[in-house]
Amino acid sequence: RRASVSKARNYSVSASPVSVQGEAMPSMMAVRKKDGGPNVKFYDSPDTVAQFEQVRGWLSKNCKKHTQAEPLTNKGLASLTVQLLQYQEDSFGKHVSKPPLTKLPVKLFMDFKPGGGLCHILAAVFKFKSDQGWRRFDFQNPSRMDRNVEMFMNIERSLVQVGGLNDCLTRPNIYMQPEVEPKLQGKLKDIIKRHQGTVTEDKTNATHIVFPPVPPYTEPHIRDTEDWIRPIMILNNRTLVHWWHYPDSYDTWTPSSEVNQEPDLPPPHQGSWKVNARWLTDLEEFNEWMNEEDYEIDESEPMTIPRRNGIRMKPAAEEISHSDEPERRERGKPGPKKRKRSPSPDPTKKKKKGRTPGPTPDRKKRSSKEEADQEDSTKDMDDPSPVPNVEEVNLPKNALNTKKDSEQQPIKGGTLADLDEKEDEEGKGEEEKTKKEGEGSKDDQQ
Repeated sequence: RRASVSKARNYSVSASPVSVQGEAMPSMMAVRKKDGGPNVKFYDSPDTVAQFEQVRGWLSKNCKKHTQAEPLTNKGLASLTVQLLQYQEDSFGKHVSKPPLTKLPVKLFMDFKPGGGLCHILAAVFKFKSDQGWRRFDFQNPSRMDRNVEMFMNIERSLVQVGGLNDCLTRPNIYMQPEVEPKLQGKLKDIIKRHQGTVTEDKTNATHIVFPPVPPYTEPHIRDTEDWIRPIMILNNRTLVHWWHYPDSYDTWTPSSEVNQEPDLPPPHQGSWKVNARWLTDLEEFNEWMNEEDYEIDESEPMTIPRRNGIRMKPAAEEISHSDEPERRERGKPGPKKRKRSPSPDPTKKKKKGRTPGPTPDRKKRSSKEEADQEDSTKDMDDPSPVPNVEEVNLPKNALNTKKDSEQQPIKGGTLADLDEKEDEEGKGEEEKTKKEGEGSKDDQQ
């Protein structure tokens, strides 16, 4: 089954059916990826590998000089594409401090048509490999880090040269609306220059027109409390969904039965994109040019976020790595075991006996006040005679030691012996023995 690729209207994820604009929308269980790494299962699938045939054919014709050292295969090209995507996530992704360049749009790595984005990416890669005299690619070797970064710069340069002729890479030319605060304008212009864009004062020639941020996203790095998605592509009963306000590299494959929505092809976009300022602040956060549809505004209501035909899910969906969780659910395999929460103590059960802390001053005040408020039921009775704190108690003599300590009792079946008498007898025996020995020694001397 061929993949149907389209830009779709906005749908969101919901844990339960929600009615939007009079239509009940089905619940969906899509789970967002935790990073912008490659969807390995997509590139390993037989249908995707088959689409590399037209890429291989184009490279054999147009890049023969740099590819003749080793035969090209569809599976080999698919594996190389995964390695390129993983390297740019590891080297230029959100977690990298001061990345050397902006991530390439992931849609170019999914453009399989002859002469499309992926063809030019791989052509630049094989040319760089040939120029360097490499026998193979190595993205794990630290000694090649600088050369690999240089290779990606060559890829970017090649895509810019092709430009919009083959839907490749175009540099945004951005115009700032006067309503954007001057302080914010300065920050946004710095972001644009850092990511190789340009700022223009000519609104008619701008590719993008930036409006002020929409509440509550007036401050950078404020994330959504709700998750919204829209379907992008269907391939073999699986749907690729895009997450609002996340780059395209975070798109997730999920079973079509859980989405239950066909991609809805909007009319082709014409003219400049009209986006709010968050389009640029999110670019700075993810180091990747964001999807304009997530930030597009209606000029008649510039302070609202249009979300057409959507359902939403609260709280935000749990993140996974490389879309493994939907695949696991589809196969019916259980997910990773989670640690069970400790049960809360039952409030109906009595606490163990022990010393309780004394009342705090606030408790003392509160309890004394409550006692004062209660009516004294003994106020009409006579006062009792005073009793001293210590009283002398006379016990009868025969009451003392009426019960002997159990330790002093003899064991049943045993004999009670007076140890003092036994020691006296042993002492006398010793004295008599020594006396006899003394008399014997005297007789010997005589």
